[in-house]
Amino acid sequence: MRLWILLGAGLLFLVVLWLAGDALYARRIRIRAAAPNARRADPTPFTLNASGTSALLLIHGFADGPAVFAQLAPVFAEAGFAVRAMHLTGAGESPGEMQGTTLQSWRDDIHREIADLRIAAPDRPVWLVGHSLGATLAFDAALRSGNHVAGLVLLAPLIAPSNIRSPLLGSNQWFRLLDRALVFTDVVECRLPADLRDPESRARYRTDRYIHRDIYRALFAAIAAIRPRASDWHGPLLMVVSATDQIVDTAAATQFFFAATNAAPARLSEQYAAGHVLPLDFGHRQLADRIIRFVRDTAALPPPPSPSRPAF
Repeated sequence: MRLWILLGAGLLFLVVLWLAGDALYARRIRIRAAAPNARRADPTPFTLNASGTSALLLIHGFADGPAVFAQLAPVFAEAGFAVRAMHLTGAGESPGEMQGTTLQSWRDDIHREIADLRIAAPDRPVWLVGHSLGATLAFDAALRSGNHVAGLVLLAPLIAPSNIRSPLLGSNQWFRLLDRALVFTDVVECRLPADLRDPESRARYRTDRYIHRDIYRALFAAIAAIRPRASDWHGPLLMVVSATDQIVDTAAATQFFFAATNAAPARLSEQYAAGHVLPLDFGHRQLADRIIRFVRDTAALPPPPSPSRPAF
């Protein structure tokens, strides 16, 4: 009997210790996140060459902003494309403004941007160019029949996160455990590396440092939404990856996902000497040229068939 009392007391002590640590961490992060110099991405969207005959909608990734396309967008515009670098709800905002963000929030953002691109030119083809989480969301948007997407360019797509920093369990499993265990902590400090090989670009690169848990929930919901649906895409697809990517699992997930699609034409290529942030890293000019050639080469093809499932 005494042993059970001691075990119960020990368990209670651990619970109290966990809750105290949770409360202290939550307070510390709230103070840091509220500081005027708290690091955030630039949330400002931008448009170039609005009258282009084909449109490229650029979708940024997790904790990032439209500025990740600052090097690619002018090249696309010079090539004659209408370019729109959009902003996803929650990006570059305070943790309080991030709260309440869901996968549906991002779906609505993209649907609205596609509709806006067609206001001036209803018959203009719209391609989605996504980076990281933005690539995941681009694939999700392309499967929604109402969006009528002409083709996809996926740069380092977040099909599965890298588990380099996740011992024993995958990052998704760790998040689910912590999401249930944390009582007071709603905001987490993001410690993902700035995965660029170009030192100048890495020094200028700015992402969100303090992330509300709702953003993580929406991120994992986006991954779960597309992973079983690779074969549903039948349109043009260009996927570009980095073999040394520290953020996404390139070999184990992205390439298998690419092989499972029914994309036509489909092209998978590797960006050498670059990390995860392909749009800003070494070789970004060659990357822009590769995207332009792929879009132009497939422009004369008929549009892809509607997805096999209804829009949601």
